[in-house]
Amino acid sequence: MFIFFVFLLFIAIAVFCLTQQKYTKATLFMLLMGLSYLIVVTCIITYMSKDAYYYNSLGNYFGIKKGLQNQLLFLPVSRLALIRIFHLFTLLFLYTGLCSAMYFAFDPDAKRSRRLLGIIAVPCVLQAVIYDPVFYEHLYYRLYPDYMSAQRLNSLYETVHKATLTVNTLFIATGIMLLLYALYNAPKVRQIRSNIVMISISYVSVQITYYYMNYWAPNILVHVSKAAHFVRYKPMNLVGNPSIYSLLPYVSGLCLFVSLYSIYKYARIQNKINNQETIISRNIDSALLTSRVFSHYMKNELLAIKAQTEYLESLYEEQPELVEELQVIEQRCNKVYTRLDAIHQKNLKSRIELEPVSLFDLLDKLLAEMGVELKSIRVNYARSQRKLMIMADPYYLSQAVENIMTNAAEALEFVPEKARQIDVLVNVKNKWAELVIQDNGPGISEENQANIFQPFYSSKPTATNWGMGLSICHTIITAHGGKISVDSKVGSGTAFHIVIPLLSMDKERR
Repeated sequence: MFIFFVFLLFIAIAVFCLTQQKYTKATLFMLLMGLSYLIVVTCIITYMSKDAYYYNSLGNYFGIKKGLQNQLLFLPVSRLALIRIFHLFTLLFLYTGLCSAMYFAFDPDAKRSRRLLGIIAVPCVLQAVIYDPVFYEHLYYRLYPDYMSAQRLNSLYETVHKATLTVNTLFIATGIMLLLYALYNAPKVRQIRSNIVMISISYVSVQITYYYMNYWAPNILVHVSKAAHFVRYKPMNLVGNPSIYSLLPYVSGLCLFVSLYSIYKYARIQNKINNQETIISRNIDSALLTSRVFSHYMKNELLAIKAQTEYLESLYEEQPELVEELQVIEQRCNKVYTRLDAIHQKNLKSRIELEPVSLFDLLDKLLAEMGVELKSIRVNYARSQRKLMIMADPYYLSQAVENIMTNAAEALEFVPEKARQIDVLVNVKNKWAELVIQDNGPGISEENQANIFQPFYSSKPTATNWGMGLSICHTIITAHGGKISVDSKVGSGTAFHIVIPLLSMDKERR
């Protein structure tokens, strides 16, 4: 039968995930939720097989053949034991479902975590006691008829059942809302979010199929007669179209397997992030970009060499000046060679490899390397004690930030040396880390701002600038899943805003 095959396969995959140590608290609770779901369905099928009420109709609900139904009928498990197992795993499903969503949405500390787990467990434990057939039987014998009539006791339990039904519905609704919040609040890293999306879809699907079939549980499934000293077991009254129930094992099985796969992938990513080992490769269109850079740069340099040789012709008879000009040509050729070699090396690295990187560590290293270039400028950079982790390629992101810092330094060329200033700020906005690089230079006109990230556009002479820096920065930042924008007014300086998906953030250390 399909449901038993799903049950065994689920356990096998869950054991594999656990032995591979690719799990978190959220994934452990979700695995328990899936296991509880399968046990609940198995208990329903077995209990109904032992109930003559469903003898001729069980096949309509779950596609059970008579041979298997007869085997389940004579299975050496009492209906009392089945009710207890059914109630236990029904409540465990509700409990673990809410707990898994809670751990996906939040990361509470150990003390708060224990408190929350205890609070969530209270209504589940109470229901396990209240709806236990033996407890109900003892309560009935004690209260009837001296303290309460049978009708009044049944009315009391109906009221309790309405209350517990509301609580259990809130468990499911809260779990769904928390998981959707976890999706909303997840790092804006595509590979992480895609797994959380699959987990969310599977979670919601399993919860909906459970609620359709089992919304009424747990409930009193026995009828007690004190006069006859007899306990009669009630049938499980499944509501809805029987054909829907025949599809539930397939739907739930698919959802559970998708959930298991997503949990495994998500836990694997989380473990690698924690171990600083995650690398997410992403292609960038560097081949076309660097070839265009190469062509444009070569054109400018060849024009400069041509102009220099023309000047040499007019100085043919003046030997000292000729020697000096030859030296200039040699220097320019060396510069061309060095630049071409750098472009060639960049061509070799045509993939961005995202990995967990500390933003402040990256900035510390970059500003130290640019110490000479920024020595005449006051750089205001306050390093926070928080550890902001982003998914980034250290090589490419450093190149982009360095280029913007260099542009900011060049913008201060005509500002008095004592007044030159660059502010480097880091802000956290929801799940984004914002890096702001602001100078107090002359600013950029609105006309130039509209084209500033276009390839080959530059407001500077082409002899000193070939308009590729900010275009490359835009390509790099976009490949990181981020955004870059400029905010500037003529005479008031320029601020570049780089927004990168935030992976994690430690609390500020004191």
